[in-house]
Amino acid sequence: MEKQKLGECTLSAYFLTYLWTWMEFFSAILLFDAFSARKMERFRHWIIVTSLAFLEATFLNIASNVLPAYSKILIALVLYYFVHRILYISNRFFGLYISIIIYATMCCIDNLWHTLALLLSETLNGVFLGNALCQSMLVHGVIIAVCFLQAKARNGKLSQATNFRWYTIPAVLSLASVLLIFFFGSCFQQGQISIRPLCVCATFITVMQIAALLLISWMEQNANFREEAISLQAKSKAQQESIEALSAAYAQQRKLTHDFRAHLSTLDGMLMQQNIDINKIQTYIHSLQSKQNERILLVNTHHAALDALLNQKALVAKNRKIDIQFSVNDLSPIKIDMVDLTVVISNTLDNAIEACEKLPETDRQIYVQALLEEDELFYAIRNKSLPVNMIANQLPASTKENPSFHGYGLQNVHTTLEKYHTLYAMDYENGWFEFATELPNTLIS
Repeated sequence: MEKQKLGECTLSAYFLTYLWTWMEFFSAILLFDAFSARKMERFRHWIIVTSLAFLEATFLNIASNVLPAYSKILIALVLYYFVHRILYISNRFFGLYISIIIYATMCCIDNLWHTLALLLSETLNGVFLGNALCQSMLVHGVIIAVCFLQAKARNGKLSQATNFRWYTIPAVLSLASVLLIFFFGSCFQQGQISIRPLCVCATFITVMQIAALLLISWMEQNANFREEAISLQAKSKAQQESIEALSAAYAQQRKLTHDFRAHLSTLDGMLMQQNIDINKIQTYIHSLQSKQNERILLVNTHHAALDALLNQKALVAKNRKIDIQFSVNDLSPIKIDMVDLTVVISNTLDNAIEACEKLPETDRQIYVQALLEEDELFYAIRNKSLPVNMIANQLPASTKENPSFHGYGLQNVHTTLEKYHTLYAMDYENGWFEFATELPNTLIS
């Protein structure tokens, strides 16, 4: 009979290990979802989560009695990191940091709950507050509730735009919290500390972990402010370039007006001569027409907005001693939304100009193609560049001095092209970076 009861208790303990492990994984997934974007659809996602939870629980049931306490920390952290790397899109260091932070959060809640339960039991002179099963169910329910509320509080604001190095301090604080929990727990078991100081320490550790979570929110908010500041700075720069282009066009127009008067005087003088040479006058007029067409615009697409955009970027390139050449045709029938077209053309040209600036002046070259063929606009840009690390299915990393607040240009291009359900190609070979895409000539709202 005793053996039967012992077997039933063991079976029950095994089952509860599976239950607690899955609930902990579920809590971790709630927080992972709050910080990172998933890679897979919901069904495959939860199948993998359940499988990994089952494997961890099976391992703990088999080896928990022979494993030292600290090894369980490593096992949990490795598994959470493994889950994050498989199921979520993120940098590997970010995955490590966020796994530590999430595991520490759950440990702090669990530790504070059980410490307060021990304190209440002692205060009430050993009155039994409930069996272990109820307490474990309650604490795991609290962990799930806290993780759910934290995920809701973030309101779907993922952290991928933030520099992962910023999470080093919260991760170190979280790791320290876990180590302190095990240290004070060991001291309590050895009788080196009483329950009241232990409760104070547990409260302090939990507050420190809350501070780590608040620090994350503060850093992300600060990052958003800086991104907005950079966006405003970019807009200001674009406006300044527009003003410069308009000023140059106005100065050119004034010069043309002055020259036009001079040419009229010359023609008047030629016509007032007694022996009028018509062939000479015609040759002069033809020469004048060809020169004026060349001087009015560097790029002429017969589309006012595109002419303004391309000529503005051409002026910026010329001012930075970059040889820029265009191959265009009649783009007047363009139906594509100009905001979308500006995003694609402006960002790719800005990147090309920035890449050329890092090269010697003799190597600075950009070739731009914008050709409307049937119902599609073929747009391509080819520029000299320092080596670019091209990875399949990924946008090239930013080469700016502070990449944590840059790299949005190509991402915006990617988002815009997705709107038109069109593909694009990028390549780097023999010192040349190339970008090409085809946009359907249609208006998409």
